[in-house]
Amino acid sequence: MAQVKESEELPYETLIAFHLGQAMHEKVQQSLTAMWDDFEAEAPVDLRPFGYDVSGHADGLFTIGDKKYVLELKTMTAFPFKLALKGDGTTTDSPKIEHILQAGIYAYGLEADGIQIVYVSKDASYRDGVKPGMTLEFRFDMDDVVPSVNTTVRELVEQELSRLKVISDEVESGMIPARFVPDEGWIEDPPRYAASRGYWRCRYCVFNIDCRALPTQATPVEASTPNIQNSWDPPATEFNEHISFYTSLDDATEEEAK
Repeated sequence: MAQVKESEELPYETLIAFHLGQAMHEKVQQSLTAMWDDFEAEAPVDLRPFGYDVSGHADGLFTIGDKKYVLELKTMTAFPFKLALKGDGTTTDSPKIEHILQAGIYAYGLEADGIQIVYVSKDASYRDGVKPGMTLEFRFDMDDVVPSVNTTVRELVEQELSRLKVISDEVESGMIPARFVPDEGWIEDPPRYAASRGYWRCRYCVFNIDCRALPTQATPVEASTPNIQNSWDPPATEFNEHISFYTSLDDATEEEAK
């Protein structure tokens, strides 16, 4: 969003995990395209007409009866897949909220009726009770209640889009948003890059060095690090293609963190 230069390099293990996941995505998409006449892979999404500077590509778009659904594929190793299978401490009726949000935001932009999230085990061997290629599927209409949070998909999406709008407005005004993560809270003391403990997203964040040098609260760009000041360049209108990419990297790095 702000075009700041990355201060960390992703380890090759993370990049390999990401590319393996992408290859599996493409195989599944090719199969669905062959099986489903109206299946559209990598459906472009643009929410700027709705007033939100958010765009990307949905993994798939398809219809069931008179309803249109967005497909979101997530590849996982055995351990996170097993957690999802057991409900990850919440309920087997709910995938991860961040996955619901990603699919829901795309569905909102495409004016789809609902979302379908598919988890695919990418381990090559039987492990933790999870077989290679095993799948777990969740389907929600936009006005269905997500059991783990007792809120509809549409309400979750609108809340998240409002949050992203606030962040976008701050960036445009030359402010670095506060270090606050939904469902995690304020990140007062972020761990170092690749640390063994601490909030896992910080441990794998490519902006770690710059972020750790900032206060927790919102900060003017001119009071930030030299790297941020020198590379800060938010475009007036942005077609943001980074949502799917960084969410996929989240999946890869979370597996390492576990």
